[in-house]
Amino acid sequence: MLLKRQYDIKIVYLPLDNESPSEILQLFNDTLLQGGINSVIYLQIGGETSVSSTDYVTTVLEDLGLPVLSWDPKYSGALEKIKDQRILQFAPTVYHQAKAMLQLMEFFNWTHFTVVSSTHTNHFDFISAVNDLVTEKNEQAKKHIPIKPEFKLLETIVCDIGEGKDSDIYQPLLKRCLQQKVPRENRIFLMHTETKYAKALMEAATSIGLTTKDYQWILTTSAMGLVTYLADNAYPLGVLGLSHEEEYPPPRVVKVIKDAIYDSVRVWTIAMAKLSSQNSLDLFPDLNNSSRWQDGQEIYDEMLKIRLKDLRSSVEFTENGLNQYTSLNILNTQEKTERTRVTKKWIKVGDWFPKRVGSEIKPSIELNSITWPGNQPFPPLGRPARRFFNIATLNEAPYVMYRPTDALTGKCNYPATKCRVVYNATEHGNDTTYENGTVVNCCTGLSIDLLLVLSDKMKFDFNLFEVPDRTFGIQDMVTGEWNGLIELLMNGDADMVVTSMQITPRRSEAAMFSMPFLETGTTIIVSLTKGAISATAVLEPYDYPAWCLILVFSVHSIGASIFIFEWLSPAGLDQGKTPMREHKFSLFRSFWLIWAMLFGAAVSADNPRGVSSRFLGNVWALFALVFLASYTANLAAFMITKESYYDLSGIQDWR
Repeated sequence: MLLKRQYDIKIVYLPLDNESPSEILQLFNDTLLQGGINSVIYLQIGGETSVSSTDYVTTVLEDLGLPVLSWDPKYSGALEKIKDQRILQFAPTVYHQAKAMLQLMEFFNWTHFTVVSSTHTNHFDFISAVNDLVTEKNEQAKKHIPIKPEFKLLETIVCDIGEGKDSDIYQPLLKRCLQQKVPRENRIFLMHTETKYAKALMEAATSIGLTTKDYQWILTTSAMGLVTYLADNAYPLGVLGLSHEEEYPPPRVVKVIKDAIYDSVRVWTIAMAKLSSQNSLDLFPDLNNSSRWQDGQEIYDEMLKIRLKDLRSSVEFTENGLNQYTSLNILNTQEKTERTRVTKKWIKVGDWFPKRVGSEIKPSIELNSITWPGNQPFPPLGRPARRFFNIATLNEAPYVMYRPTDALTGKCNYPATKCRVVYNATEHGNDTTYENGTVVNCCTGLSIDLLLVLSDKMKFDFNLFEVPDRTFGIQDMVTGEWNGLIELLMNGDADMVVTSMQITPRRSEAAMFSMPFLETGTTIIVSLTKGAISATAVLEPYDYPAWCLILVFSVHSIGASIFIFEWLSPAGLDQGKTPMREHKFSLFRSFWLIWAMLFGAAVSADNPRGVSSRFLGNVWALFALVFLASYTANLAAFMITKESYYDLSGIQDWR
């Protein structure tokens, strides 16, 4: 009211029906340059207005020095802080849409995703917004207790279609682009492009199986285009989209524009009321001269400070002029039955809006009934049911060994699995599986057996390939770079390595090794104690059966045999005919001789005279010599020291 008493407020409405720069300049010349206008509210209401024409309008207004209160969803300056910028943006830009997409993914626990765009739209802003928001959210997730899962942008796909090509030409290009660049493990797609290319991309994705029940597509406002009565057939069931529009007809568009005008005028009037008391400011610029209106910066700075947080308006600007509190509709392609006909429509299923939580206002999501891809009752997992890994290997028997595939079936017999090995002309010759310098072989071995068990129990698939340079990995002492298997791990070309590799300190710093298997086991370590030598230590060189055989059986059997041979020998006792005074020999004298030879005792003994008994005595003397030398050596080793320890039977032993 105070402002109305001081100034005559006049609002000039300028519809831009033509996007020609000359027409825009003529319109500005007839109105803005006549003076008395110090701010412009620029509204981009629907239609397919080009980004270039929008940029042209804002550039002209910037050059004039006029503050601009804009409502333009295609605004391209959402992330950059331009010097002397004078644009306040009320509409949800690509930055807000990227933020809403990530919050929607967080709602359903989708963390891995791919961005899809084309060169015909301002894709740089969207990609930059996604990257910045992913970095910001991941940093916040690390500080959150408990730690939240982090987002991972798997791939950024920008399909280059070229200029002036019709759908028959760029359709195969888009299909090839998706086939070559979409990561195998990706299930969530964020698309930002122009509407006609979005439809072509969806058709290409459908043709290669990327729109089934396992895949979720989320589109920006630009990719959706205007919400029409029927959704285009290119969009399959279950697609989600973000838009400031609702279902057709779009009554919300009128309300959104009214709210934008109301908030813009309110911000402007508050700023003008604060600045009206400053006599040094020129609030009525003369735009006919060649210089830029300098006082327009003061009006812009004052409007930038304004915060509105009430039931009607929620306005707070960032440092580069974006309103933080914008809202978006979440739309979903669903089938609706009208009479006897089934149609596909864009249906509003939720909102992304600023919600007051205590004294703060935070973006929030509310969702209703959603039709999911494949008409499923539940949302996609956002990741493969079975994870996928690229695994490098190297021939190292018996852990990893290469074998040719079956000549008839071309398959590998269990427990072998297919792998790609580096082509060798001598080994592989004219192999029909040759591709990119590799051929298909069968990998088998102990490590492959373990890999197959882990794949079955942990539910993952894999691509097994041989390291191109066929080396384990050595670090260059000058550059610090690695080669071989370690290089693949560090560069992310392989998720893991399966082979037998020596663990060194340098390799341990560069990669994580699993616990070695097959060459390890459970070992019980006990302390050794020195003990006293027992009285039976002299018997330690031989066991008890050996002592019995030597001292009981052998001694007495040999002694008895010598006596019998001597008794029967004519040169000996001659069956008792030889008198005892001529030849003193008996059974006990024979035993005495045997014991004396066994222990090498220097005692007096009677020797036999018969040839047979003498030969047997010599054989026993040779045995005694070997026995005594062996016994003496073993006894010395046993009696040097005596160590005692617990002879544990296993880990369950009570001791």
